[in-house]
Amino acid sequence: MKRYFIITIDTEGDNLWERATTKNGMREITTKNADYVERFQELCEQYHFLPTYLVDYEMAMSEKFVGLAKAWLREGKCEIGMHMHAWNTPPLYKLPFFYKGHNPYAGEYPHNVMKKKLEYMTDLIEDRFGIPPISHRGGRWYIDAWYVSQLIKLGYKIDCSITPGISWQNARGNMDSGPDYSRFLSKVFYMDKKRTFLQVTPSIIRPPIFQTFAELRKCPYDYKKVLKKRIWLRPNGKNRQDMLYIAKKQLYSPYNYIEFMLHSSELMPGGSPTFKNETDIEQLYADLEKLFFEISKNYVGVTLSEYYRITKDENNFYTEVKKEC
Repeated sequence: MKRYFIITIDTEGDNLWERATTKNGMREITTKNADYVERFQELCEQYHFLPTYLVDYEMAMSEKFVGLAKAWLREGKCEIGMHMHAWNTPPLYKLPFFYKGHNPYAGEYPHNVMKKKLEYMTDLIEDRFGIPPISHRGGRWYIDAWYVSQLIKLGYKIDCSITPGISWQNARGNMDSGPDYSRFLSKVFYMDKKRTFLQVTPSIIRPPIFQTFAELRKCPYDYKKVLKKRIWLRPNGKNRQDMLYIAKKQLYSPYNYIEFMLHSSELMPGGSPTFKNETDIEQLYADLEKLFFEISKNYVGVTLSEYYRITKDENNFYTEVKKEC
């Protein structure tokens, strides 16, 4: 069975880990990280991988990023999808300010407001990049059944918002808690009865059993936390071995893909809490070089939309139909 490698990049403004909403409105969100994406694209091309850039409002308005991405699109070297942060996507809607809150989840907005925001972003991407987007990831990993129904109406085919084994209920929105995906597995499934809208979860799995046992010996009284731990195919500067383990482990999975994720702002020194300086960025690229080299031995790079077509062409390889939202 052929194996596929999907690269997803949440292509968004600088350091959105900081709170964007204030009592008086919105803080200014910059897009300096657009200057740093080209290096990552060149690395992907070196290994014949095809990143899917899931673009938010600020980056869709960045002349630098749009210029680069349109050239890559013409050459068939990437895909552009949609990534919406509800708090900064027009039409703006001011929620009641909550001092202990953070950036709002999409589910905190009225449906009529969200409908307009989704329509706006879809039209904006088509206008700016010249393609109708069919791939999507929700801002702050948010998705629900109503949201899915609207994406289907707008022509989207594939989503990657669900983080298997991870709960965001301790991650505050404006007032609400985040979604709980702890019961999901790292897999592919349809989210509608007509089997037209595919969920392709990021690769998030349990760590190696020896690692779990070692942590249990260190923290026997915190066993619940240890058993809930998951590792991601997502660089953080300290998890090269975990990522290599995922790539190897998933070769024996019944699902024929692995999915990598990163934020575009994490490619810039100081653009995120994780990679704070040039040294951190060089460590990131050292990890990416090793990871991509090993993955290239067993996987073929595809975009999200290509993977959607592959599942259709392979006689609906994933026959299990679930509505999990």
